[in-house]
Amino acid sequence: MIVGGGPAGSAAAWQAVQTGARVVVCDKAEFPRDKPCGDGLTPRAVSYIQKMGLADQIANFHRVNGAKVFSPSEWELSFPRRPGMPDHGHVARRLELDAMLLKQAESAGAEVRQSAEVVGPVVDDDGRIAGVTLRSGEQIRADAVIAADGAYSPIKRALKLDSQYRGYSAIAIRAEMPINRPDTDSLDIYLKLMFRGDQLPGYGWVFPLGGGRVNIGLGYVNSYKNWQQINSTQLLGEFLASLPADWELPGIDELKTCKAVQGWRLPMGFTAWPPWRPGVLFAGDALGAARPASGAGISKALQSGMAAGECAVAALTNSGPDDFSNYTLRMQEAWGKEYRRGRYFHKLVGIPAIANAGVKVLDTVSHPSIRAHLLFWEQWAKPQK
Repeated sequence: MIVGGGPAGSAAAWQAVQTGARVVVCDKAEFPRDKPCGDGLTPRAVSYIQKMGLADQIANFHRVNGAKVFSPSEWELSFPRRPGMPDHGHVARRLELDAMLLKQAESAGAEVRQSAEVVGPVVDDDGRIAGVTLRSGEQIRADAVIAADGAYSPIKRALKLDSQYRGYSAIAIRAEMPINRPDTDSLDIYLKLMFRGDQLPGYGWVFPLGGGRVNIGLGYVNSYKNWQQINSTQLLGEFLASLPADWELPGIDELKTCKAVQGWRLPMGFTAWPPWRPGVLFAGDALGAARPASGAGISKALQSGMAAGECAVAALTNSGPDDFSNYTLRMQEAWGKEYRRGRYFHKLVGIPAIANAGVKVLDTVSHPSIRAHLLFWEQWAKPQK
């Protein structure tokens, strides 16, 4: 049983059916459906999509070969070159990406139930999760439930679960719009993101969608003490106004009128830990799996979904649904050190003086590998020749 048809849920379903498991995917939406997101796919995200047998399809989305960072000086980063992995990313609308991933899981053998909103778990007398309850009142029982049901996970809320770690959240907002410039092959990152003179722990972005359109947005972490005072829509308007005038971007009022502006919360730092309870595993935003340094969520959703699907089937085959600690070990091995550093990092950059000093340090570092390591990528990037 998979709850959620986003990247984490589709990846979990695809992975589980490879072993012959019977999988049912429930999602409250009718696909294709949009979801607010930066739409950027890192090379690691692309590699997981390729693994799902979608190499040709993902190649049709707009390709990006690195990042251009403004801090406020301008410098470029190439994506890291790793054996067996792509050296490029893509920018893909979630409207198309999520539908493509879910269709692939269905083609592999998963049963997909759309417009099937899950409102909570079915809990046995011994406290084990034994399925889900739909808004219609129908109960669907399962040997294991993978909750990939988003930042506001109804399963996690119904169980009143917390995390042994103090997770945190980013607040993000974006809009898709036309732009008067040629399509580029870079993810543009703007580190100088200010609020009332304070450097925020976050950044703005301009991601090319191709065809003369871009996804422009910004995000900041709630470790900043005055984050609740920020009007994110107004902040996005100020960011748009700071971009080159010759791009002829629409103003924030025009974007609001056409309902192009969308905001969301991005849980980070493991907001459900341990990542399982008897009968249920959490993946994607329900786990709080977004990457600490950049907030990149799609690659982590795919990775956690595949791991949850594999670990669930392995545990059910060998020990039953009361012990999914193999999933804990997998997540600790893959992300433990990175996420531990991330929790300390966000405490520090929530202090404006430290955040401002950090941006200045990055602006003075000349070696691209050091910049890449400090900013976004998971290992040293080779300098561009």
